[in-house]
Amino acid sequence: MKALLSLVGLLLLMGCGFQLRSWDLASAYRVARIESYVDNSIERALRGAFESAGLAVVEEGEAEADLVLAIEREDFEQRSGMFAGDGRVAGYQLRLRVVYQATNASGESLVSSRTLLEERSFPLNRANVVGSDAEKRLLMREMREDIVERIVRTLSLVSDSAAKPIDAS
Repeated sequence: MKALLSLVGLLLLMGCGFQLRSWDLASAYRVARIESYVDNSIERALRGAFESAGLAVVEEGEAEADLVLAIEREDFEQRSGMFAGDGRVAGYQLRLRVVYQATNASGESLVSSRTLLEERSFPLNRANVVGSDAEKRLLMREMREDIVERIVRTLSLVSDSAAKPIDAS
């Protein structure tokens, strides 16, 4: 019975046109270079996203890149966001801001300087400080993944041959 229900569910999903979301960067770009002006961890996530999309990621001077992504800034901020009745901190607001731009091989702007912002809140569990720290790290990773997805989605909309730069507004 379970196998039959699973098969019916699978057929329904196939029939409705469901597909996993993917972004086609490899049709517009072959080689990418990530320039980072700050020591950040979003660069590793972007490298992984580019490689899984079929792009070769090179360092400066290795090869000519038809996509150059410059990470100008990555700021992480943690603020007290929730307070208990006695005035003690009960939770935090996390904010990640990334500023980037993209150009093609000839230096023409594909995406002008753009700021992306992700915010999350999480409650502080004083009885389980280790758990709260693990939750904070998980939220930070999710925020980075969301920003990487937004960057990749924007780059997939911009084709090197089609051309209109996307401005920051």
